Amino acid sequence: MLTQVTSNEISLPNLFTTSAADLPFMRDVVVRSFLIKGENGTLAIYNAPGLSESATMEGGAPKTLLMSHWHEEMYGPPELDLTPYVAAADRAETARSLPNVRTFDAYQNNQAYIDIIPTPGHTAGSAMFLWTCGDHRVLFSGDSIWNHDGRWEAVVLGESNRQNYIASLEAIAELDFDVLIPWVARRGTPCVNVCDRHTARTSVLEIAHRLRQGEPT
Repeated sequence: MLTQVTSNEISLPNLFTTSAADLPFMRDVVVRSFLIKGENGTLAIYNAPGLSESATMEGGAPKTLLMSHWHEEMYGPPELDLTPYVAAADRAETARSLPNVRTFDAYQNNQAYIDIIPTPGHTAGSAMFLWTCGDHRVLFSGDSIWNHDGRWEAVVLGESNRQNYIASLEAIAELDFDVLIPWVARRGTPCVNVCDRHTARTSVLEIAHRLRQGEPT
């Protein structure tokens, strides 16, 4: 079931989300796909089980899927006629279940005003997406940054490169954004995190500091 993304604090017209789906290896953590309706079509952000539901959405199903990193391939290809895109460093892993995946350098941004930001660290090819929606700047952070019980955190895995992760976070801290939408969220919590510029910068730099101290999040 697709629903429009709403918040008591802001309005994000033309942004929709799929139903939450379980992340198999983390209890009470869910993932979603998000869909941006633009003048030239619909753009999907993140791969998740509910994405195939968008085939019936008004305005047409998405033809493009932007993936933040290769872990999204675990759910397999959606039942849609679309082209997925991922960073070159994560393409080989992604292609195991999405063989038609292409790299970001082949993506033509004609569906929504969105910037692809390389943020290696969580995986070698992790990326975030910055979308301008009216007066708001929405950062889709994958699971490089997520809201864990009220605190923004990193996800450092065995494959992660801590120094690259820190450098990416320090770069993200300088971005102007006021909405954070990760791929992952705790079950029952909002998928949209509204913040002011100062809070966003402080929260991201606090993550970088913890990683520098050797902490896992």
